[in-house]
Amino acid sequence: MFMFHAGFRSQLAMKVLDPSFIPLTNTVNGEVHNNTAKWNFNRTAFIQQRKEISAYIDVASNFTLTKSAVRVGQLMHYDYSSHKYVFSIGENIMSLMPEASPIPGGRFNVCALVGNSGILTGSRCGPEIDRSDFVFRCNFAPTEIFHKDVGHKTNLTTFNPSILEKYYNNLLTVQDRNNFFLSLKKLDGAILWIPAFFFHTSATVTRTLVDFFVEHRAQLKVQLAWPGNIMQYVNRYWKTKQLSPKRLSTGILMYTLASAMCEEIHLYGFWPFGWDPLSGKELPYHYYDKKGTKFTTKWQESHQLPSEFKLLHKMHSKGVIKLSLTHCA
Repeated sequence: MFMFHAGFRSQLAMKVLDPSFIPLTNTVNGEVHNNTAKWNFNRTAFIQQRKEISAYIDVASNFTLTKSAVRVGQLMHYDYSSHKYVFSIGENIMSLMPEASPIPGGRFNVCALVGNSGILTGSRCGPEIDRSDFVFRCNFAPTEIFHKDVGHKTNLTTFNPSILEKYYNNLLTVQDRNNFFLSLKKLDGAILWIPAFFFHTSATVTRTLVDFFVEHRAQLKVQLAWPGNIMQYVNRYWKTKQLSPKRLSTGILMYTLASAMCEEIHLYGFWPFGWDPLSGKELPYHYYDKKGTKFTTKWQESHQLPSEFKLLHKMHSKGVIKLSLTHCA
């Protein structure tokens, strides 16, 4: 018999969940309730996957564009847009590129990769995440008022330029600029990984972002990283694992990077469904969404999040990664 919570049924009614994922979600449900999912790290399997990924992309050399790798006037194309669209490298953006990659030559022992799923709400995973040697976060997600669940520590966060438009009003007012500046100050010396060459629609806001950083770089300690056209290589690897969505999620992309930077990877906030597997209560899409915000299905236009989760759960079962789906304390 299938074990359906109220939140689970509501999601089925919304046709969020493909019936083919019901066995998987039932397995997760059973693991969470029966506490049967004892996890042991399989270093051999992890290293094997790292080697497989490295055959498609050299993370160290593709982590960011550097000053020596580009020239003023060079035309950059976009990973997910028509080849006719280009971005001309100007002196300002080139001046913001690092001399060398900000990631060290060695590897971190235990890394936390923190997604933004609503499953983190009330998880009390913050202290566990903060004990990690290196913490990856996605899309400039807020931590301050959610630190008990998601932690404070940030060593790297992705930053899609569209975040300026969505949360900072394109920096059109003094208050918008102050808010953005204060958010950046909290990152201290963390890496801000900016995929500016994924979509041509981000060109204008990228220029706004570049102008802001040129103006304030002396006052900010954040390290900027500007990846080039890397997605063709990343996509080719995950296609071998039967993942070929219109666009891979930021979480999968960050795992690709982390595989080369870390000796062991723990994932938090990777749960693409609208109910809590422990309590059955409905969840928002993001842990930071306003109270009462309903689970969104807009991701279906571009991502295959349930398929990604299915693969991640399989990797967890084999000991390649640790996937946290319950409260940490």
